[in-house]
Amino acid sequence: MEYLQSYHCLLCYLLLALRDPALCAKEITVSPAKPVVKVGDAVTLICETTCSQGKPHWMKLDESDVTQNTTKNRSYLHIAAVHPNHEGKYTCTAEKCRKQKKETIQLRVYSFPVPVLSTVPENPVSGQPFKVKCTLTNVYHGDYDTVEMLLSHLERLETEHSKNCNDDRFCDHTWSSKNQMGTSKTDYQCETNLTIGPNSFTEKARLAIHFQGDAGDDYNDTRSTAMSPEQTETQTSEPVSTEGKGQAVEASSSTTTAMVALGSTVGFLSILCFLVHLIKRSKRKSPSSGPENHPDGC
Repeated sequence: MEYLQSYHCLLCYLLLALRDPALCAKEITVSPAKPVVKVGDAVTLICETTCSQGKPHWMKLDESDVTQNTTKNRSYLHIAAVHPNHEGKYTCTAEKCRKQKKETIQLRVYSFPVPVLSTVPENPVSGQPFKVKCTLTNVYHGDYDTVEMLLSHLERLETEHSKNCNDDRFCDHTWSSKNQMGTSKTDYQCETNLTIGPNSFTEKARLAIHFQGDAGDDYNDTRSTAMSPEQTETQTSEPVSTEGKGQAVEASSSTTTAMVALGSTVGFLSILCFLVHLIKRSKRKSPSSGPENHPDGC
C-alpha cells in the first residue's frame, strides 16, 4: 500500500511539472557555484532568477571595493582585486519568487606563488656536502587545505619541513634536503601542490648547479687564472726598470775605466817632463868648453 502511495505522488509531481515547468525549476541560480580565486585576481559573481516579477540583488556587503550591477533578471557582483577579507559567504535574493527566495555561495581565496630553489652554501664546492632548499613565501589557504612538495634529483629526496605564519594567515614554507654531494653540473626540481576541495594547483621550479673546482667549469678556470690589466702592466714594466739600471751601471763602469786611463797618461807625461827637466839642469852645471880654456887655444 505504501508503495502505491509513493508511485501516486511521483506521478502527480511529473504531471504537474509537465503542466507548469516553472514550478519545478530552480528560481535563483548563482555562478560560479564554488568560486576559488587567487589573491590579486578579479572575479564576477552572477545571480540570475527565472521569476517573472522577481529582481535579484546581492544582500548588503561590508566591503567598499565590491560593486554591484543589476538588470531585469540578473545581478553582477564584481571584485577587481581579491584579498583574504573578501573570503566568505555571498547571498543573492529575489523577493517575489514563489518558492526559492535566496541562494548562498562560498567564495574561497588562496595565494600560491612559484617555489624558489637554493643551496646551502650558496656556491657548492665539488666533492663537498651541500643542501638544497625549496621555499614558498606568502602562501594563503584554508585550514583544511593541504600543501605538498616533491623535491627530486634522479629520484625523490627526503626533506625536513618548516612553516612560519603571520597574523594574517600568510605562511612561509621551507623544505630542506639532507646532505648532497656532486662533482659536475646537475639539476634539481621542486614541485609544489595546493589542494582546495576539488581544486588542485601546481607550481614547479628547476635549479642547475655548477660546482666550484669542477675541471669542466670554464667559469671557475677563468676566474682562477685571469689577471687584471693593472697586474699585467706592472709585470711588463719591471723589465724596463731593470734594463735602465743596467745601463746606468754600464755607463758608470765605462767612466771609471776612462778615468783610470787618463790618470795613467797624465802620470806618464809627468814623469817624462821630470826627466827632461833633470837633463837640462845637469847640462847647465857642467864646465864650459870655450876657446879660452882649451889647452890648445882652440
